[in-house]
Amino acid sequence: MKKRIVSEYNKDTKTAFSITINKKLVNRKSEYQKIEIYESHKFGNVLLLDGCFMFTEKDHHYYHNKCFDLISQKNNRKEILIIGGGDFGLIKKLSTMNSIKSINLVEIDRMVLDLCKKYFPQFFKIKKEFLNKIKISFNDGYLWVKNTDKKFDLIIVDNTDPVGVSKKLFTRNFYKYIYRALNINGIYIQQSGSPIIHEKKTIQPMVKILNEVKFKNITINPFLMPSYPSGLWSFMKCERRSN
Repeated sequence: MKKRIVSEYNKDTKTAFSITINKKLVNRKSEYQKIEIYESHKFGNVLLLDGCFMFTEKDHHYYHNKCFDLISQKNNRKEILIIGGGDFGLIKKLSTMNSIKSINLVEIDRMVLDLCKKYFPQFFKIKKEFLNKIKISFNDGYLWVKNTDKKFDLIIVDNTDPVGVSKKLFTRNFYKYIYRALNINGIYIQQSGSPIIHEKKTIQPMVKILNEVKFKNITINPFLMPSYPSGLWSFMKCERRSN
């Protein structure tokens, strides 16, 4: 019997990553993107957005643990904003931090959250006391942060790559809005692509603009991610200046 696979082709490297699947669970088109979820034997359930692997049940911890490690180095982040992250994987990690007072989650695509709640239920097994700290807005993250007058100790952009609706989350204006929404010495973390593939195309332009916006302590923090192109990915981390 011919094996069924799902693949992501990377045009930069001219390579593909494939997972053998048992069956397709979801094939939907929201207002913003194509959403696919597959059941596999080796990787558990697998989420793809617009044909790109987001995570699998087996390897999501590489992504979420690395982001959490960058946060927990300073365990005094009380007011948090997350743009994206509708799968709730990151919120599940944050639910272990007692210092958090509130989380504003701004997710553009309600369908992502609803489907992840059904097919990745482990991310949503969170104590009611912590769930009460979370306010969910189904909104465009760019416009939300542009228009907010709230201030945060930590802002995380858990976004897809800079294509389509995510392009504007890598722009100078967006970083200015982020800077304005951070408290003094507040931390900003954003998914920043592969240090191998996206150094010149994504990472260098990000760092240049963040410097110009006056962020400080800008670092690129690589981590293993088996189901992503090249198997190596990164988070950018920086802070708002004290003056």
